[in-house]
Amino acid sequence: MAAEGGALADPMCGVGTFLVEAGMIAADIAPNIKRERWGFSAWLGHVPALWRKLHDEALARAEAGLAKTPSWIRGYEADPRLIQPGRNNIERAGLSDWIKVYQGEVATFEPRPDQNQKGLVICNPPYGERLGDEASLLYLYQNLGERLRQACLNWEAAVFTGAPDLGKRMGIRSHKQYSFWNGALPCKLLLIKVTPDQFVTGERRTPEQRQIERENPVEVEVVERKLNKNGNPIKPEPVVVEQARLSEGGQMFANRLQKNLKLMGKWVRREGIDCYRVYDADMPEYSLAIDLYHDWVHVQEYAAPKSIDPEKASARLFDALAAIPQALNIDKNRVVIKRRERQSGTKQYERQSAQGQFLEVSEGGVKLLVNLTDYLDTGLFLDHRPMRMRIQREAAGKRFLNLFAYTATASVHAAKGGARSTTSVDLSRTYLDWARRNLSLNGFSDKNRLEQGDVMAWLQANRDEYDLIFIDPPTFSNSKRMEGIFDVQRDQVELIDLAMARLAPGGVLYFSNNFRKFVLDENLSQRYAVEDITAQTIDQDFARNGKIHRAWKIMARA
Repeated sequence: MAAEGGALADPMCGVGTFLVEAGMIAADIAPNIKRERWGFSAWLGHVPALWRKLHDEALARAEAGLAKTPSWIRGYEADPRLIQPGRNNIERAGLSDWIKVYQGEVATFEPRPDQNQKGLVICNPPYGERLGDEASLLYLYQNLGERLRQACLNWEAAVFTGAPDLGKRMGIRSHKQYSFWNGALPCKLLLIKVTPDQFVTGERRTPEQRQIERENPVEVEVVERKLNKNGNPIKPEPVVVEQARLSEGGQMFANRLQKNLKLMGKWVRREGIDCYRVYDADMPEYSLAIDLYHDWVHVQEYAAPKSIDPEKASARLFDALAAIPQALNIDKNRVVIKRRERQSGTKQYERQSAQGQFLEVSEGGVKLLVNLTDYLDTGLFLDHRPMRMRIQREAAGKRFLNLFAYTATASVHAAKGGARSTTSVDLSRTYLDWARRNLSLNGFSDKNRLEQGDVMAWLQANRDEYDLIFIDPPTFSNSKRMEGIFDVQRDQVELIDLAMARLAPGGVLYFSNNFRKFVLDENLSQRYAVEDITAQTIDQDFARNGKIHRAWKIMARA
């Protein structure tokens, strides 16, 4: 291709590895020609004279190659930190006149060679090994496919990928595939002809139809390159190409999302709800929980059982991720995915990322901060919305205690409802800082206490009285900052007894937890007035999953 004057572009060039190798091939520069020491120099069979002859020939070919008119080789990289290192590598290779690197996103990739020649797009997309990478990678491959179809018609492409299943999401068939190992990671090189007959439309074609397409290729009109008054090419308008259709399963999934959205629409508008669950594993083969946070989508993938083929599970996930932006009319860059597995200890609260991006949402007249990327949970348990609203309605003039407070969203609601004071206790300094921001966001500060500590130890030491108490403990917890291990099933009686000792006469304690196998100890029902209010604390968006949590109202017996 280089010999024929073709162009080469890498839309994800990183520090320019492919570009340098392409430039060396185009200029006929032998690999490692600048190397000075070789391991075979001490080999008894080494013939120095023969080596010098070969080396001199390679130097002469490189000199002649560099004297030619440079090939058009361009690289584009979204990360500005990699631009200069890439240019440094190109300069060290002596190819600065041949290769140029620019900052640019895949979504805007559009190679425009000087002579309007066709060429090769080559790239090595990131593999994605961090939590939540599936969504971003899926959309990256979709964007790459869109740009190839729109800006590189009749070019060829070579995509070296560690995620071959994602390669299918480009919407263009590969005519050849080669398997390689990149260290311990199996990879494939996908060779693609960017022609309309290779575009995937979602419709299955018979062998006869494919043969007809081969015999009658689609003619593509060659657009004459126009120049402006300065002699520079005028960038043409991008060609609008229909997006690849969803798979049959993906379309069924999209239909379900749209149905759920329509069913909940009237309720959401009436209640003024900004954040809610739109899908909760309604279809067993698509085991996801999907929450809307204003104009963002938070997707949690439930870990598939071992009996499910991992490849099928992965394919279904990609189908779902392709369908979500279309079905919910959400920008695909605002879809965040996480994998939810059985957690142990403090793992459920460990940081998963470090983007530090907070989104302001509203609920019941209060403003709350959520973080969709950094932790497994977002800072707002959507299923407890009715409980928070109940606390807001009942808090007027009361002293409110929030145990295992997390980000203190219930305390914000209590303050909004006119609580005389709120006290929030949690072991995590990170979440208490988050809680402080939630309170400050709503203008609440002085009368709202934030206490860091082990809840059990704090209750044993505290002597204050409270009129309204909310306890939403984790199923299991251990930490270097607490004594022993907390187990909600085992420790429920001690926890509630300690909390009831702090409850003022006539006060109410609300106890809730998400442990599906939880059984309330009978001794508590004998000791206190206990009412199961679970059904009253589950809103329409969680009605499909009545076991999302359990809740009780507990008061002292008359």
